[in-house]
Amino acid sequence: MIAKLHVTKIREIIKETRRIKTFILDMKIKAQPGQFAMVWLPDVDEKPMALSYIDGYAGITVLKLGDFTKKLHEAKVGDIVGIRAPLGRGFKLRDEDKKILIVGGGIGVAPLAPLAEKAVEEGKEVTAIIGAVTKSELLFVNRFEKVGAKVYITTDDGTAGIKGFTTDAMRMLLEKETFDACYICGPEIMMVKALELARAKKIPSQVSLHRYFKCGIGICGACVLDGCGYRVCKEGPTFWDFEIEKCSEFGSYWRNAAGVKVYFKKK
Repeated sequence: MIAKLHVTKIREIIKETRRIKTFILDMKIKAQPGQFAMVWLPDVDEKPMALSYIDGYAGITVLKLGDFTKKLHEAKVGDIVGIRAPLGRGFKLRDEDKKILIVGGGIGVAPLAPLAEKAVEEGKEVTAIIGAVTKSELLFVNRFEKVGAKVYITTDDGTAGIKGFTTDAMRMLLEKETFDACYICGPEIMMVKALELARAKKIPSQVSLHRYFKCGIGICGACVLDGCGYRVCKEGPTFWDFEIEKCSEFGSYWRNAAGVKVYFKKK
């Protein structure tokens, strides 16, 4: 069933960091953590956004980066937006997984917050590693702590928590304990390294992938991954480790609106 377009209003705007805002919408939907919405701004464009709130009023959390997100950041409470949601495949919480690890970097923390809330609701023990460039850019730390997750913080510049990347904290953590499953979202190079660490410990993992979407419903083919043929908007955006390993472009490049390969800068 294709999600219909909902024309709704912005109910609330929360300034999370200097460059990140959460927009609470005047609509309720049934969604799974990791699913996304196609967000339409009249006379501007339509773009995919992860659903950061799915219990109660729907919400999206947006990093100001390009022309569309800059325009969205200018929106006010009461402004009209169009929403097609929920779309895609969300994270899978398995009954047998009692102890889970969540690893999020930057804006990639957005779809992981509702996952943590659902996991705790299902009685799972949640440990989260949350990373950002600097302390002021950390996202949803209090939200994870509020539901009882054990939280480790990393910042590139050392202004909060461990100085370094989320994968540095993950490596140290996995030397002391293990987990039944791992859920990862953030910069793609980070996800590649996190998957390698989880694989070494034989921990089943899922990643949430970002690609350029046009239709959002699996028709246009703009987001098809080389090497495996998965449509990120349809078979994803979340993938199991054994699925994403088949995709030759993962961790190497993505395609822009014109279909041109844009290679990731590896640190």
